[in-house]
Amino acid sequence: MNQIKLVVAGAVALLGAIAFSGHFSDPAPSASGEASAAVESSNTLRIGVDSTEPVYYESGGATKGFDYEMAHSVAEGMGVEPEFVAMDFNELFPALRAGKIDMIGAQVTSTSELEREFDFSAPYFSTYVAFLTPEGSAIHTRRDVNGKKIAVVDGAVQGSYLEEKYQDVQIVRAINVGAAIELIERGEADALFHGAPYAQSIIKDAPIALEEPIVYPVKDAPIGFVMRSGDQRKEQIDEVLKDMVLDGEWLRIKTAYFEADPLSDVFRDKGS
Repeated sequence: MNQIKLVVAGAVALLGAIAFSGHFSDPAPSASGEASAAVESSNTLRIGVDSTEPVYYESGGATKGFDYEMAHSVAEGMGVEPEFVAMDFNELFPALRAGKIDMIGAQVTSTSELEREFDFSAPYFSTYVAFLTPEGSAIHTRRDVNGKKIAVVDGAVQGSYLEEKYQDVQIVRAINVGAAIELIERGEADALFHGAPYAQSIIKDAPIALEEPIVYPVKDAPIGFVMRSGDQRKEQIDEVLKDMVLDGEWLRIKTAYFEADPLSDVFRDKGS
């Protein structure tokens, strides 16, 4: 019963966040006439995804993933065909800048730095992070990382977060998660700091034994779809997200992937 209450509370809080985002965020700059025409005439939404469980993956011959299902439902609500383009996380923003994709759906946290260059949709999730450590590690809590070498995926928000919140940490950047795990295996990093939704998949696929993740929430760190600045589809995407919360579609997708604690109470700190 408590689990159900937390999930429903999350849906209510998310709807409030969407309403707040829609009414109080600064208006996006207008797109050029040429870009606007291209947007209006397009019947396809090209979505860049990080091909990692639970965001986007294949299972039993079917495509699955939280961000996959969310983006697919958004495209369906817009009346366009989704086209998914899987790549490493560090390739997503260059692809968006180059116009190779229209939107990123890969657990991207909205930050002031990113918002200076890109537009974010209304939030559809909130950020949880995790430290992943090798078996036998002396790191048991997040306070234990001080003085340690921590690997992050280059371009991911975790690097900026470490720089801001941890003063005595040596950040080691890797091109992707696999490379970060190799750094740990070689003793060149003591832990990986990454998005918590990826943690169990990383543990399952890692070539070395990893401890259970040290997971905690990041306050005021909404996750949204990312578009080029001025993309006129943002308003339509926000409306579809709002409808998905109201009709229960968001709740269905969320509980399919994040029913277990601690992610089940991911919106509890929003005050619902």
